[in-house]
Amino acid sequence: MIIFLHGADTFRSRRLLHEMKNKFIREVDPESNSLNVLDGQTITLKELSEKINTGSLFVKKRLIIIENIFQNKKDKLFAELAEYLKKFSRSEDNVIIFWDENLNSKEKSLKTEAKKLFSFLSKQKFVQEFKALTNSQLLAFIKKEANNLQKDINAPAASLLINLTNGDLWLIAKEIRKLSFYTKNKIISLEEVKEMVAGFLNENIFALTDALSAKNKNLATKLLEEQYVAGLSDEYLITMLIRQFKILLQIREALDKKINPLDLAGRLKLHPFVAKKGALQARNFSSETLKSYLNRLIHLDFLNKTGSADVKTELTLLISGL
Repeated sequence: MIIFLHGADTFRSRRLLHEMKNKFIREVDPESNSLNVLDGQTITLKELSEKINTGSLFVKKRLIIIENIFQNKKDKLFAELAEYLKKFSRSEDNVIIFWDENLNSKEKSLKTEAKKLFSFLSKQKFVQEFKALTNSQLLAFIKKEANNLQKDINAPAASLLINLTNGDLWLIAKEIRKLSFYTKNKIISLEEVKEMVAGFLNENIFALTDALSAKNKNLATKLLEEQYVAGLSDEYLITMLIRQFKILLQIREALDKKINPLDLAGRLKLHPFVAKKGALQARNFSSETLKSYLNRLIHLDFLNKTGSADVKTELTLLISGL
């Protein structure tokens, strides 16, 4: 069985992937002996074949999760993989889940060989594309997240939260959880969002990326340490940094196309505060430098989610390499 999860909304696709993984562990393989999470950016067909064929003596079924296969640099792999996977389309012994971000769109077009694999995966029985939520869908999502924590949230508070997070579901979910634990009231108010989210959410990360753009290693290291002292988690920091560098890359590419800085917020659908601050920072980077930082952070995010990284050390190394 082959399952294909992809789309711009990585929060909901990640959540479903996590649920599938936990269900497999709970119902099939409590020891996780037949579960493998593979980095698609570096995987080879030989390595994948070995993982599939290395079964457990106690568990017949296997679960193989392959993340970001379309970021693999070996073009030849895509056509080979599409052919190799045909025998697993109806197999019940092996469940292979492909997870990726936004694919084959105007923002991220695929090369010819990669399109062959994308076409094959898209024709499988279990395929789900997670598109970015509309504003009304975001409001419904926020309300549901609050309800799951036995809270409610009024419309003005939810709208402000969307603006402050630029609609990023990873950040929204974390802020809803924080607000739900903070408030003693049944309904999360606009004032509480202003107090707990505004400024804090943006300024700390802006300060850190400011230090990075200025190549001020000492200040960047100090600011990173302050985030940990404040109790922020590895996942939160990575998410915030990835979000910020994605915004900076969008802005840098827009500036390279001679788009008026005053039009950035509308063109890129960013909060005016985020666009203004981001434009100042983006001028200190080239597009290639931003892509390099972003790729390192995305890879670190993968390693963190698979439990194979010391995030604080890796972020410190990133800073020291400025």
